[in-house]
Amino acid sequence: MKRSVWVVVAVLSLLCCGFVPGAFGQAVYGSILGSVTDPSGAAVNAAKITVTSQSRNVSTDATTNESGNYAVTHLIPDVYVVRVEAQGFKTLEFKDIQVSADASARVDGKFQVGGSSETVEVTSEAPQLKTDRADVSIEFTGKQLAELPIINRNF
Repeated sequence: MKRSVWVVVAVLSLLCCGFVPGAFGQAVYGSILGSVTDPSGAAVNAAKITVTSQSRNVSTDATTNESGNYAVTHLIPDVYVVRVEAQGFKTLEFKDIQVSADASARVDGKFQVGGSSETVEVTSEAPQLKTDRADVSIEFTGKQLAELPIINRNF
């Protein structure tokens, strides 16, 4: 009787170990997204977006949809240049766009009327509020954790 109880416990333990869910890895890519408008604020359809890595000199192209929105995904974390071109407008160029893993950088462009041979360069733009994601992240230091008001300091 005692031996059969141990056999049942051993079998149940092996079954429980077999049903452990797999762990998923972290995301390694980032993205750049945004919208493009004309001077009146109307969406610009079919504008050409070129995203180029500054360190690797690799480019990825995209176009805006009918709402003027675009998204360039699966970018390796790096610093990028975003170039926006459309017929009848000055070319926009955004430099030093930082892309991090599992994060989206938002780059919105507002065209100015002019020839496509003219370029408007935008640098050191203030970071915008991230409205495209709902996740929030806070990192705590060891000192902050030690000073938390926890009863009996039982973590």
